[in-house]
Amino acid sequence: KILVCKTMRKKVEILSREIIKPSSPTPNDKRILNLSLLDILSSPMYTGALLFYAADPQNLLGSSLEETSLKLKKSLSKTLQFFYPLAGRIVGSSVECYDEGAVFLEARVDQLLLEFLKCPVPETLEPLIPVEARSREAVTWPVLLIQANFFSCGGLAITVCISHKITDATSLAMFIRGWAESSRGFGITMIPSFTASDFFPPHHHHELPSKPMDHKAEVEEMSFVTKRFVFDASKMKKLKAKASSNLVKNPTRVEAVTALFWRCATKASTLSSPAPRTSVLQIIASLRGKVDSLSENTIGNMLSLMILKNEEAKIDEIQDLVNEVRQAKKIFSLHCKEMSKSSSKILEFWEEIGKAYGGGSEVDLWMSNSWCKLGMYEADFGWGKPVWVTGRGTSNFKNLMLLIDARDGEGIEAWVTLTEEDMSVFECDQELLEFSSFNPPVVI
Repeated sequence: KILVCKTMRKKVEILSREIIKPSSPTPNDKRILNLSLLDILSSPMYTGALLFYAADPQNLLGSSLEETSLKLKKSLSKTLQFFYPLAGRIVGSSVECYDEGAVFLEARVDQLLLEFLKCPVPETLEPLIPVEARSREAVTWPVLLIQANFFSCGGLAITVCISHKITDATSLAMFIRGWAESSRGFGITMIPSFTASDFFPPHHHHELPSKPMDHKAEVEEMSFVTKRFVFDASKMKKLKAKASSNLVKNPTRVEAVTALFWRCATKASTLSSPAPRTSVLQIIASLRGKVDSLSENTIGNMLSLMILKNEEAKIDEIQDLVNEVRQAKKIFSLHCKEMSKSSSKILEFWEEIGKAYGGGSEVDLWMSNSWCKLGMYEADFGWGKPVWVTGRGTSNFKNLMLLIDARDGEGIEAWVTLTEEDMSVFECDQELLEFSSFNPPVVI
């Protein structure tokens, strides 16, 4: 891993670093943005996505790197006028929006994009990510980091990293969509709303249980590895057929892959355990569209968790696990209706979530996060849609699975992070390999 990372780092040269400010000053009445309760509970690290664009034979990228970069920076400045907190500074439980700006980096990659995409392992993605975004320290500024990576063939990878203190994946996708629209000379179709603290006031955080509620930080840190598994459209169809039953006749792509992950990860862990262990799956779920009056364009960590518990791993069949996922969704919807009546209900819900961590060493904790249907493959900056979209690849914590749409919208890519011991078993699971391919090349 170290050798691969060092080799790739030598191929990436940072050319410039510039501060991009909003095209118009932020009004005085918007200078201070209070973080919501859920933002305060979130990780202080960066969340990010990488969007890869093939070189266009008609040269729509522009005649030079400089022209393309200038177009991106000008449109970014216009976009920050609407997403003004991303140009601010996080101070305690608020964002000071005094237009300090976002950081924009230009980098040259001494490699063909086609060659890079033949084996896109996490270690090769790392040099394409701004150094500051790789830090695990609490973020105050910059809130937004961009790195435009220009490949020698004319291909381009745009890396967008935003502090998790103010954005979740839906917020990230909304920003990318708005920036792409601005780059094409259009108006932003979904104007962001920074009203999250109205729904989940920050003053409630003093009433929280003493146990930390940063659900990602709760996952134990140790030696781990991240690998990519791709479920193409044809294999996805077969997996959904196998996962279907009278209980859930038409499982979604995400339900089927999540159930398979839970089953295979539990099997891998069981092999190294002398006694049956309870397996707990945490599924990150958006509150948008579920809590009344919480609009789809709300920026922030509008997230909670669905908790599924498999006592001593007794539930084994994938059809039964899919049913567990479906039932958890129904329970989650009921919780959201309660939150609609009173935002303080979120405290009771977080207390229930906290109980999931009370099993000690006899419990295996797994987490699944889906970025599917966020529309990132629609991000056209003026030179076509991306050929590949991915997250940051590596994870700071074990037992995580990130699901991202394949380009055709039918398949799914899964980035799985496990301990090295569990991964050595998981990646050889015949049921997993029946429906997925291990790190296939990205086809342009």
